[in-house]
Amino acid sequence: MSVQVLGLGTAAMDIVLQCDELPREDGFSFIHREQLMPGGSCANVLVALAQLGVRTGLVAQIGDDQYGRIFLQDLQESGVEPTGVFVKEKGVTLHTFITVAKNGTKAIFAHLGDSLLTLAEEAVTEEMLEGVKVFYTDMFAGQAALKLARLCKERGIPVVFNLECPPSFMALCQVSREKLEEILSLADLIFSCREGLVELAGTEDPMVSGPQVYEKYHPGQGLVFTLGDKGSICFYDQGRVAQTGVFQVDAVDTTGAGDAFVGGFIFAYFLQNKDRELALRFASACAALKCTQLGARLQAGEQDVWALLNRG
Repeated sequence: MSVQVLGLGTAAMDIVLQCDELPREDGFSFIHREQLMPGGSCANVLVALAQLGVRTGLVAQIGDDQYGRIFLQDLQESGVEPTGVFVKEKGVTLHTFITVAKNGTKAIFAHLGDSLLTLAEEAVTEEMLEGVKVFYTDMFAGQAALKLARLCKERGIPVVFNLECPPSFMALCQVSREKLEEILSLADLIFSCREGLVELAGTEDPMVSGPQVYEKYHPGQGLVFTLGDKGSICFYDQGRVAQTGVFQVDAVDTTGAGDAFVGGFIFAYFLQNKDRELALRFASACAALKCTQLGARLQAGEQDVWALLNRG
């Protein structure tokens, strides 16, 4: 089965620990509930798209451990095509420990394992791109992601890159500055965390660093980043700006809200041909709905998103 959106990147299991509040340094907090839930930013984006009715496929490597087996089963049940998921013999799957407070704030500890970042460049092939409308990556693993991104540029397939971690952290995950510069140059649309913009531009103000990063790499479809409770913004077309606010909801867990946002924007902009401002609003609604749910993945369909949008 051909897919509309192919993603290469993080696949993980999350151990979610619910507590009253996050402990201060040298402090403690009581855990009221523990849950093992599937996650991984790239997988979360693809599941969000699948919830919206999009055919999606994941390229990643997991271990043959308990975490990997549970992840793979859930991925299939979530409607994401798993044929690009490789299983490393005696491998350890990326897993995280996420503490979530009652107000939705969180802290994340990641165990990288030995599988995700060792996906070989030779494992990915041009055949994976048959019928693909959009290629999405967070550069985990970097060399394999670059290979598919280069092939996409040759085929005219839009490349979407999410700089979800700052360059200094990416370097710890075997993504050198040279590799990062290449994917930033190949990308048609860039999503970035605030810390990523700061490191790339050298300034704390995202309204300054955003345009600087856009002008350096000129992604054809724009540079998108979020501003917390101030909403989200997209720089595009040599200085033009699209911006939107946030939806007020009772937050349960903010984990994965950014992934739901990315999935929502890809859906609205690339697959529904909405303009950037409406795509930002749709993405913001996806993120808001995710915040009302425990776990890292959006559990809402397109009608739910439009209902929130229409409600304002």
